[in-house]
Amino acid sequence: MAKNTAGSPLAPLLWAGKKVHIGEVDSTLSTLWKMSADNMRIGANLNVRTSVLNLIICTSDTESARYASQLLRDLSSTHLARATIVILDNNESALDMMDSWVTLRCFSMISDLMRHCFEQATLLTSGSATRALRHTLPTVLKAHLPTYLWWIGDTNGTDDTIFRDIAEVCQRVIVDSATFFSPEQDIHSLAAYCKTTPGVALSDLAWGRLTSWRQLVAQFFDVPEYLPFLSGVENIEIEHTVAPLAKPRMSEDGGVSPNPTSALLLAGWLKARLNLSQNKEQAPNQHDIPGGTYHWQLKLPTSDHSTTMQIRPHVQSALRPGSIYMVRLTCQAENRRAIFTIQRDTDLDYVLTSVELADDTRPARTVNLPTRHNESDLLRNELEIMVHDEPFEQALQELDGLLTGQAM
Repeated sequence: MAKNTAGSPLAPLLWAGKKVHIGEVDSTLSTLWKMSADNMRIGANLNVRTSVLNLIICTSDTESARYASQLLRDLSSTHLARATIVILDNNESALDMMDSWVTLRCFSMISDLMRHCFEQATLLTSGSATRALRHTLPTVLKAHLPTYLWWIGDTNGTDDTIFRDIAEVCQRVIVDSATFFSPEQDIHSLAAYCKTTPGVALSDLAWGRLTSWRQLVAQFFDVPEYLPFLSGVENIEIEHTVAPLAKPRMSEDGGVSPNPTSALLLAGWLKARLNLSQNKEQAPNQHDIPGGTYHWQLKLPTSDHSTTMQIRPHVQSALRPGSIYMVRLTCQAENRRAIFTIQRDTDLDYVLTSVELADDTRPARTVNLPTRHNESDLLRNELEIMVHDEPFEQALQELDGLLTGQAM
């Protein structure tokens, strides 16, 4: 349900610009462009602007919508044509209503003589207006340009009709699974969406936060001496951070605790990269809900021995909830055992990578891995590509199989 929406004193949304009827969005924006062009200081620059995409941002509350509006200022290099922020009030008792606002946003690039401008529309919808968005949204988008969707929060699990309806008008869909309150339901929903809508590219900001962790794991086995250990992985351990309080809640930086999606995505990626399969002789996913742990018995294609994969929470209030805290692979090859570990250091902006062999322990390496990611940088990276992120989509399908106990 949306907060501070229809009937609320905050409903005017002054940050969203001028309130207009939905049918007047284009004409009002044209007037705003004309008024801006009359300003001689920037008029010459307006004629050479480049616009390459539409961006739809969907959220269920005005606080997130305001945050998204502020973040758009940092996306100037993506050359947005029009950003449309949609606030969804899914309360069944809400009136059938759609309010709309428009504004022209211009920011100095080098000086006032060189400015970047894009259009912003904000829609506040409830009741039947929310359910009709797939028909309404095309009327407020810039024609003949690709459309991206950034969906903030849950997709509402199996009942994801509104999510699918809005995604129907887009070529690329971006989520942030770190904001999911129902991670497993949303993962199943997204995996099913990928299968049924192969023409739409799907990505996740949480996957972007995992990039450095995936690179560090892969770098272990760039060393020829360690490569044989990939065929003898016996145990995989992943720890993710949770806030001290067990009750689900959202932190100040937008992360939901507890939320294991980053650890789960990393598990799906490792399963895909190592070509692990479900061990039919073992019990499927063992999820200890009170303890927040996951446990699987998997199988390597080159070994008859099982591979254990475990995910567990690590209480750490100084890190964003759901952040990876530790990854450890225990391997056996040629009668030698090796333990490969990446773990946050006492200075949380660094990790220690180490290799322990039965007959030797190599010096640990300290790597800078900041705990905070700039959301605008993550989003900008996703807006710069149109093609499918195949490693992510594969990891998502593998993860869905792990959670449902179905072989992939």
